[in-house]
Amino acid sequence: MKNVNKVPIWFMRQAGRYLPEYMAIRSKNSDFLQLCFNPELASEISLQPIKRFDLDFIILFSDILVIPYALGQNVHFLKNHGPSLNSINSKEDINYLDFKECLRRISNILETIKILHSKKGTKNLIGFCGGPFTVLNYMIEGGTSKTHRKIKNFVKDKKKEALDLMKIITELSIEYLKQQIESGANYIQIFESWAGLLESDEYIEFIVKPNKYISHEIKKYANRINVIHFPRGSGKNYKIFAEEVYCDVLSLDHSYPQEVLSLLRKKKVTVQGNLDPKVLLGAARNVEEKTKEVLEKFKSNDHIFNLSHGILPNTKISNIEKVIKVVREYETSK
Repeated sequence: MKNVNKVPIWFMRQAGRYLPEYMAIRSKNSDFLQLCFNPELASEISLQPIKRFDLDFIILFSDILVIPYALGQNVHFLKNHGPSLNSINSKEDINYLDFKECLRRISNILETIKILHSKKGTKNLIGFCGGPFTVLNYMIEGGTSKTHRKIKNFVKDKKKEALDLMKIITELSIEYLKQQIESGANYIQIFESWAGLLESDEYIEFIVKPNKYISHEIKKYANRINVIHFPRGSGKNYKIFAEEVYCDVLSLDHSYPQEVLSLLRKKKVTVQGNLDPKVLLGAARNVEEKTKEVLEKFKSNDHIFNLSHGILPNTKISNIEKVIKVVREYETSK
């Protein structure tokens, strides 16, 4: 008898600027970070794509840079520019960070999760944090960067300071994730968005080891929780990551080597991904074709349909609807 499996679906950045209902809230709330700390509005935003599209996962509306904010670093989001932080350049700058009751500064986010848990019904609820190296990158660079020169030099020339700060970020992230779990999240995603900056030994030390430690601590704390990792841009290092880091789900972009899929099947790890978000800017016919390609590509793996990165601001809502329709109608037999 044929065993029919529906493919669950959600989108990274599914709550965002492509939705008019989100922009209506943003037009009255110019401070992005304070919006993240407003439980009523943040929960409403988190639920907007669920109400519109009936997706299978709710993801908390927040940002990975709440951790630097919790540590006392100045964090601002500038219009048409992105995040801006006071850059850390030395051991003295690290010592200046405030570690006392730092999670209390972002405790409102936990209230958002509690609201979402009360309203989630049968949906899965995803909490998240940034990967330790990715958060370190923003703290050192002072925001977004095209060259990432500061972080590359810092890791090379001030390795001890980099590892010390990353240890602080890692421990704080673990406590933050635990509190999200206690508040009602049943999935946790770690966004290691800048994993692709590092190679060989540095990749092991700054990407694999801290993410492995986070997984270990979270599963030890609450084994029922599903842990999703997304080491974006890892390329050939996806294989090392999959071998070394415990994942319930591994999110893939387009840089992974083909042998990773068989490895994940063997380890019974679910694949998440990986439609290119740029496809959603184009013609509906191409959207349908590319969506089917992703479904076919991962049909031999347990699969959660998603993108290879977040939804872009100019994305057409009709194309999101097209993807969902194709995925909902797709059946796999295993």
